[in-house]
Parts: sequence; C-alpha cells; structure tokens
Amino acid sequence: MSDNGLKTLYDARKIEERVRAIGAEISSDFKSGDIACVGVLPNCMVFMADLIRTIDPPLTCSFLRVGTDGERRVDVAFGQANDFSHRDVLLIQGIVDTGVTLDFITGHIEQSWQPRSLKVAALINRDNHRKVNCVVDYTCFELSMEGYVAGYGLGLDEYHRGAPYLGLANTEAS
Repeated sequence: MSDNGLKTLYDARKIEERVRAIGAEISSDFKSGDIACVGVLPNCMVFMADLIRTIDPPLTCSFLRVGTDGERRVDVAFGQANDFSHRDVLLIQGIVDTGVTLDFITGHIEQSWQPRSLKVAALINRDNHRKVNCVVDYTCFELSMEGYVAGYGLGLDEYHRGAPYLGLANTEAS
C-alpha cells in the first residue's frame, strides 16, 4: 500500500513497457501516417502524452470532453474545429468501463466526423463491466478485479492523477 491510499497495481516501469508496446502496434497499423489522435479528457492526459511519443507516423492531437446529465451523455465538447473526414482517427481513453461513454463518443465521431477509420486505445479496459457492446482496439491493461483505479492520469475525486503508477483505491479511506 502506498502512502496515499492506493495499492499499486502497475508500477511506472510496467506502464511504460505496455505503452511502448501498443505504440509500436499503432505505428505498424497506421504506416501511411497522418493520424488524428483525439483524447477524451480528463483521464487520457498522462496516457496520451506518453503514447503519442511512441508512435512513429505523423499525427495531430485534439481533445474532447463528454458532458453528462446524471447517467445520460448529453454533449460532446470539442476543443478545435478540425476536419477529420477521410482521416484515420485514434480515440484515446484512460479507462473503458461500462462502454456507455465510448459508445456515445464513437457514434458521434462516425456520424459527425465521418473518418476514414476509427480505432480506440485505452489505458485500462474493464470488459467485464460492459453495459453496451464496444470495441477497444489497443489496450495497455485488461482489468477484471473490482475497485476504483487511480493514478497515471486517472483521478479519484480528482486526486491521485499525478501518481506515476496505477493503483487500486482503498475506498474506505477516500
């Protein structure tokens, strides 16, 4: 257990190893280049920064945030007015859990942006929590254990984002 209430799941070395591995996969899959990387804020920020430095083909970076009204996704706030039609889009998420948000975002991207292709990269994929069917093309870690994960950009009540590792939160201490 670390001093901030997180039990380490994956240390910085293991995270770096996995990020490099999926960066190599992405580089191989998108040899033609000109990838439009779109990060879903705020959970993607650390993962995306490290991931884009491991991808060889040319890329651009943009961000979006999904607004919610309780449990319902209601809005996609996009930071820039880029034309993504006929481009390869790599959507980058910190964690994919129920799949509801990812399904909403990918539907919006496919309908509104009409990209040539759309792939999803996630730091953590929790396939066992799915409420809707969605595809994650590149995953650093498949996580089936229960509990709240924080660190390496993922927050617990907005704390722990700066931890250099991923940890399981002691929810009784939070």
